Amino acid sequence: MSAKFDDELYGEILEYAKERGIPKTVALRDLAREGLKAWKLKRALSLYREGKVTLWKASRLAGIPLSKMVEIVASKRIPIHYGMKDLKSDFEAVFGEEIEGHP
Repeated sequence: MSAKFDDELYGEILEYAKERGIPKTVALRDLAREGLKAWKLKRALSLYREGKVTLWKASRLAGIPLSKMVEIVASKRIPIHYGMKDLKSDFEAVFGEEIEGHP
């Protein structure tokens, strides 16, 4: 894989690598990993805010524990919406079976 960077971005990557005392290839990998982590969280929060996924599913999409996702949602003042449909969906995802008495 190869990539081209403008001079300013390349300089920032080199600065990051120098500050950390790591080769620029490692710096690029670290920065890409952090960028993807941030993107996954942003995407998961957006889908949750839009009601397209449950909080549990959002935490899985972001790759973080549910407890951490609850903290993040609360810190961003995103309303927590969780009803019987969400509980049923999460229960089935975790246990692979329906909640008794709730089709």
